[in-house]
Amino acid sequence: MNQSTGYPLSPTIVHLKRKKQIDSLRVFIKDVREIHAGEYHVFFCSGNRELTLKIQLPSDFPTQKPMIWINPVIQHNWVTDNGRIMSPGLVNYSEHSDLGQIVHSIVREMKKLPEIKSYPNGERSGSETFPSASQQLSQQQYVPIPPFIPELESLSKNQIKNLSEHEDILHQFVDELPQAEAVATDVKNHLDNVEKIARNIGDLKKTLTNKRQLILQHYERLNELKLEWDSSSTQHHNLSQCYLPNNIEESLRQAATLADEKSEEMAEVFLSGQMDVDTFLSSYTASRTESHIRKTKEEILHKQLQELQRLGY
Repeated sequence: MNQSTGYPLSPTIVHLKRKKQIDSLRVFIKDVREIHAGEYHVFFCSGNRELTLKIQLPSDFPTQKPMIWINPVIQHNWVTDNGRIMSPGLVNYSEHSDLGQIVHSIVREMKKLPEIKSYPNGERSGSETFPSASQQLSQQQYVPIPPFIPELESLSKNQIKNLSEHEDILHQFVDELPQAEAVATDVKNHLDNVEKIARNIGDLKKTLTNKRQLILQHYERLNELKLEWDSSSTQHHNLSQCYLPNNIEESLRQAATLADEKSEEMAEVFLSGQMDVDTFLSSYTASRTESHIRKTKEEILHKQLQELQRLGY
């Protein structure tokens, strides 16, 4: 069923989609052979071995996911015991997936392991086993126990019977065995190592906490410096604007105008009789002098700016 429309796809559309997927396989993979309709083999090398991917396309492919096996079977987390490939592309397969890309990713992944171990006909040797993580840990940590106990072999039947009938005597006998003492010593050493590792973890945790606190302090200081930088940058920008030649010229012009207005106000006060002659002359003369100096500076600066502009600066 077409999930978007809810109506069955026509045979023509299914055939076109199937053909498009097969063409994609041929584009991504060079050495691909059609064994018969719906089955294709891909040949490639991994290290010094030749491997084959067997691809089976169901009748309703690409709506249903393809099935892919590898031969010989290799040890990989994508490969099941019977050699079937369960790559992420196949696990998350949909009818919009690209078969060529899926197979290409499988081949590329298998080529990364040149020393992988293969098993003829998909069968592992009966003498070869892969211990679990707990078994490996047990083998690494504890002293191996022999298949027989020499101290037990030297006991008489009565002594053995006495051991079987008296649990306290049996426990004492076991505790005195060299193997038991070795195991106890081994366990004690490992407990000491565990305690040492736990103490180291505690110390590292304290160090991590101190480092984290130090980073937070540096981060706060960084924020303070950033605020100071922003304030200084704003102040610098304002000052740089004030001391631009054009702004200085405008400031001189405004200052000269203010001096003129101040001298005119003094003249009006003098004419109204509110200021004596000596005060008027000294204040008025100083104001007019200041205005003249500012106008002169403004004119000189204006000519200099015009000359710089003419020269292209």
